[in-house]
Amino acid sequence: MTDKATLRQTLRERLRALEEPTRADASARISTQILRYVGNDRAGQTWALFGGLRNEPDLVTHLLPGLLARGVRVCFFHIEKEELQPRVVRSAEDLKRGTMNVWEPQEHCTPVQVAELDVILVPGLAFTRTGARLGRGGGYYDRLLARPECRARRLAVAFEMQIINDIPCEAHDQRVVQIITESGLIEAVAS
Repeated sequence: MTDKATLRQTLRERLRALEEPTRADASARISTQILRYVGNDRAGQTWALFGGLRNEPDLVTHLLPGLLARGVRVCFFHIEKEELQPRVVRSAEDLKRGTMNVWEPQEHCTPVQVAELDVILVPGLAFTRTGARLGRGGGYYDRLLARPECRARRLAVAFEMQIINDIPCEAHDQRVVQIITESGLIEAVAS
């Protein structure tokens, strides 16, 4: 097994090599997969999306309007004192580039409690089919998902190339229950 730092470096290089047209196409297909998963019976639920770094799936272009059209209350995270704070957005116009150049809600967007979230779309550098996740090393999502009031379904969003066989895990590492890629839904089965 490779250590986390080496694995992160390898995966960052792999993601950087992903050409923009390929990323855009895969992002659109991921959004289609998520909207298929959502169906029409999620109206009234509250979902938290991630703003995405340049080499992560784009959830703003296709997924945000698709969820809003289905009556889902959508939040994006604002980083406040090293913690992720969800805020409601009503359109892409409510977003701005913030910390680390990811999409964040503007100041006028209404904060919501973490306990109100039904689903959290979780980013990462890599995932396994057993639900292990390798983040970028900041611990933001591990801290969020470990909070006692966080009872939301943990749905990872990744490109198929980010699914790997093994990730070194520590006690504080939080797992996901499902992973959606451009190829479809993976039910994480703990080993």
